[in-house]
Amino acid sequence: MGREKSIWPGVILSVALLSVGLSCAGLPSPAVITPVPFSIAGTVALTEDQALYRSPTWSPDGRMIAALKSPVYPPPRGPITEGDVVLLSLAAGQASVILAPPTVKPESSRDSIFWLPGGREIAFYYYNFADQQESPYLILYDLGSQEARSINLCRCWPIALNQDGSELLVNDSPEGTFRLSWWKLETGDTRIEISLIPSDPRQHQYYDFSLSPDGGILLLDDLQGNIFKYQIGSGEAPTNFLSQAVSPGWSPDGSKLVYSQLRQRGTSSLDYYDGELLIANADGSSPERLILETQPAGMLSPAWSPDGTQIAFLYGNQHSNAILIADVPASLRP
Repeated sequence: MGREKSIWPGVILSVALLSVGLSCAGLPSPAVITPVPFSIAGTVALTEDQALYRSPTWSPDGRMIAALKSPVYPPPRGPITEGDVVLLSLAAGQASVILAPPTVKPESSRDSIFWLPGGREIAFYYYNFADQQESPYLILYDLGSQEARSINLCRCWPIALNQDGSELLVNDSPEGTFRLSWWKLETGDTRIEISLIPSDPRQHQYYDFSLSPDGGILLLDDLQGNIFKYQIGSGEAPTNFLSQAVSPGWSPDGSKLVYSQLRQRGTSSLDYYDGELLIANADGSSPERLILETQPAGMLSPAWSPDGTQIAFLYGNQHSNAILIADVPASLRP
């Protein structure tokens, strides 16, 4: 549910179907689905098929959610890391359009997935190990023209886009170093944001980025279950911000945070697939639960709607999950 970073396999649909899906208010639901027993009363389920979803992200107009979808296989084989990029129309309920640009082969895509400002383009990583592709390409896909352009950007996850869509903040750390750099989409020019030598092999091993709307603060999480804070431009090492927490997400105005508070597995170790969503102030104060009742499965990768009234998130476990949408109570809205 978002901790395994990967690329997406795709089911190829015709350009005509893609165009119709993007322009119509409703789409036909899949003919055959295998229900996933992951649901929460009071939420809306956007997916019901047996799959593993990652990186849900809202379109700027709030009408669609893009995500990575990987198939699920019976044990002992788990879900693959590559997958399809899917568009989920909120107006159409559970229907989805699967993107398969002509330059991208099916089942060779990977998160991070993000929308460029304006909502016309979507970006994602693409691998093709079968053809000995040695590095990932960043694909920018135009939803209107169905044209894709690839950028040989060998910086994988995590990744963040600045507010005007001109630069990416990428982890381009050489061996033995933690380094963040800004990469200009149009020119390919780079500038180093911070470069540190870890004092321990596990130090500065981060897995999710969340850049504040004003571009001033970067939140990062690690596999030890901590969220760190880095002040952009400071050059100072990230500091511990929240414990037993992962998957941070800023509200559209930067006044609130949503994150997954991890529960204990047994008496000591944390379970990354057994968390509940909390909403707090931007400084981490006054956290409150989004879903009041304790749930049997876990919640990860929360994402605010553009108007701040809803949150999409993953609900399930490391084998399969669903994308749900919950209304944010008025008292917790930005």
